[in-house]
Amino acid sequence: MANTFKKVIDQLVWRQVMPAPNASAAATSMASDLRSDLSRNPFVYQTVSATIMNRYNIVTKAWQPMASMALAGTFGVGATSAFAPSLGLVGTIAAGATTTSAVISTAFPTAVGVNMLANRGGSGEYGFKLRIIDTVAGKTAERYITGNTAGTTPTINVLSSFGFTPSTGARYEIIAGRLFSLSAGTLAANIWRSFEVASNTLSTGLSTTNLPATISTESDIMVLDEQYTPYNCSPGDGMIKGAYAYDVGVVTRYALTATASAASTLTGQATLGDSDVRLNEYRNFQIRIVEDTVAPTAVGQRRIIASHTAGPSAVYTLGTAWTVTPSSSAKFVVELPNLMLMRSSATTTVYTYNYGDATVNNGTNSIASAAWSTTYFGAASVANAAGGMWAPSWGIQPDAARNARHSSCYFFRGGGTVLDLLDIAGSITGTWTAAVTYDGNTTTMLTGTCGGYSPFENEGRMFYVNAYNASLLNQFFRFDVQNRVLSPYTNTDFIQSGTGISGKRIACYAALDGPDTYDVVLMQSHTSTIAQELVVLV
Repeated sequence: MANTFKKVIDQLVWRQVMPAPNASAAATSMASDLRSDLSRNPFVYQTVSATIMNRYNIVTKAWQPMASMALAGTFGVGATSAFAPSLGLVGTIAAGATTTSAVISTAFPTAVGVNMLANRGGSGEYGFKLRIIDTVAGKTAERYITGNTAGTTPTINVLSSFGFTPSTGARYEIIAGRLFSLSAGTLAANIWRSFEVASNTLSTGLSTTNLPATISTESDIMVLDEQYTPYNCSPGDGMIKGAYAYDVGVVTRYALTATASAASTLTGQATLGDSDVRLNEYRNFQIRIVEDTVAPTAVGQRRIIASHTAGPSAVYTLGTAWTVTPSSSAKFVVELPNLMLMRSSATTTVYTYNYGDATVNNGTNSIASAAWSTTYFGAASVANAAGGMWAPSWGIQPDAARNARHSSCYFFRGGGTVLDLLDIAGSITGTWTAAVTYDGNTTTMLTGTCGGYSPFENEGRMFYVNAYNASLLNQFFRFDVQNRVLSPYTNTDFIQSGTGISGKRIACYAALDGPDTYDVVLMQSHTSTIAQELVVLV
């Protein structure tokens, strides 16, 4: 139903939910899926220690212990976690597909049970989402899974027709996501691991090359993902909503229409769509070809934007040439790249991780799949400190003058009140601006400060903060990432411990009620099992 909350008259109230199975301790962290539609994972994952992981069901409001992540290192300050929704399971399909089913050819890493993919745990919500990229039909389709056979190469049934019969060898992507967890201490094998949620597969041996030799100062990871979109777009639409409906299912997904192409470029629209983009506004974002019935083998290609002209008819120059040049009328989306950015260990370095299944290349720097880079984005001017945290802004719609952009990534430096800004489109390695001016910069953020971005309601503008210092034990704030204002928000009704502990104790998610979407903030207290939620109504 529609939000009938009356500002000033009605009172916002935190509600207590079931206590967490484990009290929060140093470096306990929570991670959630920030997709804005029913495809979002209905769990918040809590990493408590090297061997303890829990998940919180956002629908049933209950906790469940999970299998151990068995992290190496010495879990403590510096450990953290993050959730990335894209590219959970990928491969190709075998012969025998129909308009409503596909047979997996590239085997899953772990066998699944009968119909296990048809229930994500959300109590009656749809199953996981299957994306088919077909280079014979030249089309992309995403459908919810309604059933599957058992094993590592199951037959998967979906809710409605793909609109075509997928060809043998078409690519599949089960967009269920993965939880990534980082331990602390001296680097070792399995200090950095992932958990793929559809097949319940725990990784081994993820690369730690280019990470700090010792992780001992608070870390925070910001996830950039192609499924993350502005508040008034759906996953699959990208950052600029086009008018062409390339995929019609439970959710209709829209794309832009190219007007020209070449070996290393693509030209956008002359009117509407991306015709109003500013010079290099989406540098370091990616283009994905979602439909091309003229050059069908071009479909599915992802390329990083190295630079682009201003619209109308913006020309996007790619970091690497197309493998197959799209047609001049190809349908495409401009999306976030599938990257994680981490600040850690009291350094100025931005540690960038590529969690996709192919190398990303912006024409100057590249990162192989499942690898870290210390140079893909440039270093900040000042090192991070305890209480440091990322606040992205991809959920907004930019103002007409582009003073605020999707590329703006704020970083509260920690150890004080200073806010820095990384514009990932500002140059080929991004551009840092130190100590930006913002309203409300009198709040000191020390050990125990944590925050979470909630890009759904309030036009995707709000980042929620539990600021911690000697005089703020339970003070809550929110930062407007579009207008640079930090203001007090509804306080929790419990007094936290007098000693702050590091760790991300806040997670945000979308509550869906028909056409209405609400922000919900989940927070766990310092050194306690107490957990509370706030439904954001204003």
